[in-house]
Amino acid sequence: MEVLTREQGGVTVLQLVGKMTEQVDSERLKDAVSTLIGQGKRSFVIDMHDVDYLGSAGIAALVCALDKVCKCDGSLRLASLQSHPQKVLALTRLDRLFDICRPGEDILSGMPAMPVTAAAVKDVPAWSARTLIEFPSTEGNITEAARRFGAFLDGLQLDQNMRFDLLVAFYEALANAVEHGNKADPSKCVVAECTANDRAVRVTVSDEGEGFDPDAIVTLASDPFRERGRGLLLIRSLMDQVSYNDKGNTITMLKHRSMAPAAEQQGRQEHGRVL
Repeated sequence: MEVLTREQGGVTVLQLVGKMTEQVDSERLKDAVSTLIGQGKRSFVIDMHDVDYLGSAGIAALVCALDKVCKCDGSLRLASLQSHPQKVLALTRLDRLFDICRPGEDILSGMPAMPVTAAAVKDVPAWSARTLIEFPSTEGNITEAARRFGAFLDGLQLDQNMRFDLLVAFYEALANAVEHGNKADPSKCVVAECTANDRAVRVTVSDEGEGFDPDAIVTLASDPFRERGRGLLLIRSLMDQVSYNDKGNTITMLKHRSMAPAAEQQGRQEHGRVL
């Protein structure tokens, strides 16, 4: 397999040519992405028009590329998938992780030409909507907490794609906090603070566990079928920015809004305790 690169509209396009079946194919793609990130590139499209077969090595290469790009707050899209690669990603349920360009859609549509910078985040206006959700660490409470979060999002009049991404990331963060953070101990609580303005939605989820080192988690790069770490990769792929406190028991997720809503409830304050 060959990896050809070109710049198009401020986005780096990696065109793959051949079958993605051997380990050497996986290494070529991973090395190419790592090199480009080292050069400051952050926005990528992987053009798979000339890839007619996707094996396990190819899956690992794609997931590794996504992991590397997400860790540097970049963006990655798959485009021009042929039948076999599309079926493989669907069967392994990895199609949920990737931004996949639909047939006939411009491969650069909606792709950011430049990454979000720290200065841009600092310039976010004051938060104008807020809700706080707190619940004991039992699996049954996650659904009710997600319902409360969905009601909060409804008041923001977001587009459906952004609402879906936020709900999925929120659910994954809650599940990690209950299962891995608090070890499903009902005497320990999970607290989620959700704030929003006309520029972004920010969600912070905290548990009472011992915390962890997110960089030490075994990622899908080494084993795309390994369950542990899949939720964190999913969150990184859906959110624009993801960060942790020093202890590792609080995750903060930020999602930028593509445009200001028609209306937003101002100064909304809630505090909800599930059960």
